[in-house]
Amino acid sequence: MNLFSRKEFLKMTAVTGAAMLLSSLESFANESKSSKIRIAVIGCGSVSNRYIPHLQSSPIIEIVSLCDIKYERALAQNKEYEVKAATYSTIEEMLKGVPFDMMVTLTDMQVHGELNKKALLAGKHVWSEKPIANTYAEGKSLLDLAESKNLRLWGAPAVV
Repeated sequence: MNLFSRKEFLKMTAVTGAAMLLSSLESFANESKSSKIRIAVIGCGSVSNRYIPHLQSSPIIEIVSLCDIKYERALAQNKEYEVKAATYSTIEEMLKGVPFDMMVTLTDMQVHGELNKKALLAGKHVWSEKPIANTYAEGKSLLDLAESKNLRLWGAPAVV
């Protein structure tokens, strides 16, 4: 039996989530009228180290915004990956800033539901690391909101 650490598990799930995101976005891009999907990443901690390079590897994606409540992390990821994106410290600033099509949520799990709701209310598609919400009711509410606004809401796959 192969055992691995929690850190290795989280790394594996983040890589899988990023790969699934890219494959899901190909069909989404084909339906889109623009040549690139403009992405805003919220949460610039360790998981973003798996997502940002994958997102940058796609010719159909442009990262236009990075946001983190620890603003220096957004700045650091912008510099590390040469993203050349706008940087923000709050979702409210990001939603008022550079226009984007979809938000990728990579923050602390406890705020996923709240952040995803704000993005959906602003008319943005959302890809969220798991969980998309903290309760079934909150998740169902987010799905209903997305459907009512003709938006897409994705949840990163669970990897066991």
